[in-house]
Amino acid sequence: MVFLTAMENRDLVTEDYYQEELSYQKTIDQSSNTAKLSEEIRVEQKNQMLSIMFPEQFKNESVSGNWKLYYAADKTKDFSGNLQTASGSIQIKTANHTGAYQLILNWQSNNQSYYFEKNIFLQ
Repeated sequence: MVFLTAMENRDLVTEDYYQEELSYQKTIDQSSNTAKLSEEIRVEQKNQMLSIMFPEQFKNESVSGNWKLYYAADKTKDFSGNLQTASGSIQIKTANHTGAYQLILNWQSNNQSYYFEKNIFLQ
């Protein structure tokens, strides 16, 4: 049995394990920043538009980052873009996209980074 154990391959699942762990820790820290906000992010869908409203504290503040709508069943249905606003909200055109998506937001404001995920169903 000791002989068989010594012969077993012990490669990590990924070669960049340490780098990926650091990236994951960054996401955890950004999610923690989001959890500390005074209000939750609101997401509404209407007339083939997805409206994302940031908490009131971001109104009249420069907010920049990116968004992604991730479709787990088919990566060709994913779509993404950059976000830049000082009004506290953004709109994403969702025409020709239906189904279960995961909305992923990464943004920065006032030298602070944030991360947000929400499962949504586009109609």
